[in-house]
Amino acid sequence: MTDAPPDTDTDPTAEASPSAEAAVPVSAEALPARPPRGSTPIPLPPVLQPYKRVVKRVWALVPWISFVLGVAGAVVMDRGPKSAWLTAAGAIGVWITVLGLKITMRYERPSLVGRPKLLLGAARISLILASQGLMQLTLFFALPFFFYAASSLDPGHIVFLLILSAMSAASLWDPLTEYLLQRPLLEAALPAFGSFAALIAVLPSLGISTQVSLWIAVASATLGFPIIAAASAERGKRLRGTLIASALSLIFPAAVYLGAARIVPAAPLRLVDAAIGTELQGRWVKEPVKELQQVPPRLHCATAIASPMGLHDKLFHVWKKNGKFRARVPLKIVGGRKQGWRTHSRITPGGTGKFTCTVETASGQVLGSRSVKISAS
Repeated sequence: MTDAPPDTDTDPTAEASPSAEAAVPVSAEALPARPPRGSTPIPLPPVLQPYKRVVKRVWALVPWISFVLGVAGAVVMDRGPKSAWLTAAGAIGVWITVLGLKITMRYERPSLVGRPKLLLGAARISLILASQGLMQLTLFFALPFFFYAASSLDPGHIVFLLILSAMSAASLWDPLTEYLLQRPLLEAALPAFGSFAALIAVLPSLGISTQVSLWIAVASATLGFPIIAAASAERGKRLRGTLIASALSLIFPAAVYLGAARIVPAAPLRLVDAAIGTELQGRWVKEPVKELQQVPPRLHCATAIASPMGLHDKLFHVWKKNGKFRARVPLKIVGGRKQGWRTHSRITPGGTGKFTCTVETASGQVLGSRSVKISAS
């Protein structure tokens, strides 16, 4: 009587069959680097191996805990001038953490075992969480300012707010953020948009004009995008990928220069009130009008613009008649007044038609407009 062979999951004849080896070629480089669904993102040290199931369950709750903390942080976040420096630093810091993530991922290999695998896995998770935290800081700090500054009737503003809101929501969910940070182009586009939005919103709070703030934000996105693309490209395709990313990033400043800034709300400025009238009383129109039956000697446009404390900037009243340009009147504003800094301009209508006064920044960002229709009696 012979002993039964021991239980095993492998076929003992498989080793002796050369055809079995040839049928399943295995390349260490071709194996997936990411762990299977349901496992922990890094290998557990021996001391935690007995509690592996508990660790898996706890890790499954991490995205939900992060989501709740992210929402709570966005609600109670201090958006005062003292936090502007921190947010500006975060807008630059997110590029550093994403770059570190890309470099770390280049050294990860499925063949790694032991401490190197543990350290690289821990570094990858830490950099993902740091990048996510900085994106939440920059996006949610800026989000209310853009909603306040946006004109509800401007289609460009609506599109911008939809994109900003979608990216802010995506940053709250850990698995989605990790997925986006590992996708070509999106890995650079997400921090680029977050950095761009944050710098526009916070730099005027530091006393920098809206025009200079816009171009600093554009420069941050334009320079950061190809750097991240180069760091994540494969070794043989790095030069080609960098050139393509650089060409794509140059579209951004070119579009802004050609007038695309109009679709970006002029955060953190806000049009508190505006009116058109035929007479002034102090620094405001005596009686706002929307329609006139006779041509007045003058039309006055009065606006109240709220802006951060310490900001000294130049805005413009752009007058148009029946959609055609009439005048561009420069106006100086000073920040810090909740009721808004009052400014006004005037023109001589010289005939009937629809006259519109639009408040714009030096870069062409629109805060809002008012119109009056003059018809013959």
